[in-house]
Amino acid sequence: MKFGVFLNLWDSKILDEEKAEEIFKVVSEIGYDDIEILLNNPADIDSRLVKKLSKKFNMDITTTIALPAKANFMSEKEEEREYAENFLKNCIKINSSIGSSVLGGVIYAPWGKAITQNPKMLNFLVKDLRDISKYAKMFGVKLCIEPVNRFESNVVNTVDEGLSLIEKINSDNIFLLLDTFHMNIEEKDILLAIKKAGVKIGHFHTNENDRGIPGTGHIPWREIMLSLKEINYSGYLVFEAFRAPKKVLRAASIWRPIELIPDPNRASQESLNFLKSFL
Repeated sequence: MKFGVFLNLWDSKILDEEKAEEIFKVVSEIGYDDIEILLNNPADIDSRLVKKLSKKFNMDITTTIALPAKANFMSEKEEEREYAENFLKNCIKINSSIGSSVLGGVIYAPWGKAITQNPKMLNFLVKDLRDISKYAKMFGVKLCIEPVNRFESNVVNTVDEGLSLIEKINSDNIFLLLDTFHMNIEEKDILLAIKKAGVKIGHFHTNENDRGIPGTGHIPWREIMLSLKEINYSGYLVFEAFRAPKKVLRAASIWRPIELIPDPNRASQESLNFLKSFL
């Protein structure tokens, strides 16, 4: 397994070279293998600079997104479905340009918005994601569907629902991105869900039950790490925490105070030390 950390612990943009280089330097010195970048606003990311810094610090890059409100694969409006397709394809191209092999997140529905679902709309989603997964494979990018909690989406909330969608899509380039924060809310049994997902787990986010530092809450980390070993998971474990949630996660209505992550450098170091202790 490799370990990653979310860029948004420090910043939501990579535009200023001096500032971005300092973040990459810190992450590298702490001992991470990967930096995960949110692509919700592609204009906030200088692809050339990301590629330059990833090479300089020998750092892998993974990405995540949450589709914006007007990007809706299940809309009656063709322009909204086309916007979703173009948005996701543009993110795939960005992944390819920065050398990222993983694009995960809420790639199936507008984030923070309840979606009316029926067989016709589901068929739109399945067909489009099947086509886009083939497109992503041409660029060497793996797509990962993230089940999120009921307060962020009503489309895919559990591993069972994610696996059902993957089965309908029927592509060898669609996987699951599991996140312990969301699983803690939606799964009856986190460990059973991990084992059920098995080889379809393409990416993994590590969060405490309050989105704080792993090991400071009630998530059963020892058992989770053992379960991941049992299914031979060899991908990334990304510490996905947010230090400025009012700026970053307005759609999810996360208004927790900054004391959850008062020091991003210390938090990321503590997370890495804790999770590596189970290897």
